Amino acid sequence: MAVEIVTFDDAYREHRGALVSLHYHAWGGLDDLAAIRTARRSGFPFAPYLGLYAREGEALLSAVIVSRYRLTTPVGPETVAGIEMVMTRPDAMRRGLAGYLLREVHRLERSAGQRLSLLCTGRSNLARELYLKLGYQDIFYPRATLGYVDRPVTKSPRGYRVRRSRASDVPALARLHRRANAGSLGFSQRSPRSYRLRFLSGNVAARHLFVAERQGRIEGYATLEAHPTWNRAAEVIAPTPDARAALLAMLEHRSHARWLVLGSGWFGGDDDPELARFGPLAPSYGVMMACPLAPALRRRDLYEWLRSDGRPFACQLLDLF
Repeated sequence: MAVEIVTFDDAYREHRGALVSLHYHAWGGLDDLAAIRTARRSGFPFAPYLGLYAREGEALLSAVIVSRYRLTTPVGPETVAGIEMVMTRPDAMRRGLAGYLLREVHRLERSAGQRLSLLCTGRSNLARELYLKLGYQDIFYPRATLGYVDRPVTKSPRGYRVRRSRASDVPALARLHRRANAGSLGFSQRSPRSYRLRFLSGNVAARHLFVAERQGRIEGYATLEAHPTWNRAAEVIAPTPDARAALLAMLEHRSHARWLVLGSGWFGGDDDPELARFGPLAPSYGVMMACPLAPALRRRDLYEWLRSDGRPFACQLLDLF
């Protein structure tokens, strides 16, 4: 039986049961469809077709979900394709379905004017071999450092209060991110909409986002993912030592008797005194990859190109689609 390609809308309309089954068996959950539809209605930058599905008869076997993001490159900002999900049912693996769909995504995105396709994966993920064969290159390695919190030692400066974020904080979050990434390449700008959409869709990073404020003004924020034996703060954006100290005091308090992981989005620099007792940031499991879709980029070393003139590549937790 021949394999056909259908869009997300066709799959949802004609094969909803098979769509739910694919997401469950390949991705491990049933809430993704609701989150996708909520985000799409709210303006999340999905590609017009949202995703492509490999259909065989009434069964959906594999899928690729696609968004479009703004990326600052050495020649200016441009829209790029972001591969949100690549999934295949376990009983349909090794048939080349994911590669088949990704090649069609590349064709569609190239036709729409995109010059790059980006995705995130694990360095030891078996799918990484497929991405390399399709032309993807490593462009960003998330880094992290960690330490065990026997007892909180950082003191919050006088006058600071740290609280959970809310939707009304969105303009301040976007302003802080913009200031922290001024002059950088990569994901140097986020629109306020990107934060608002994460609140609307119930994204875990938004539910566990804390702000540090002084005299009613937000001066920094941090993400916090809580686990039974460890916590992770992969994005901490605060332009001043006092704001960073206020956030670190909160992170230590909530991580008492746990490991605390601090990720690449720590804006105090690698030599910041707050990081000294945790140790240097080191590359971790994940990697962001990019595939050149335009002839002008196919012979470039994209890792070097996106760091030209010594400008860093900005990418934090909320950019790891």
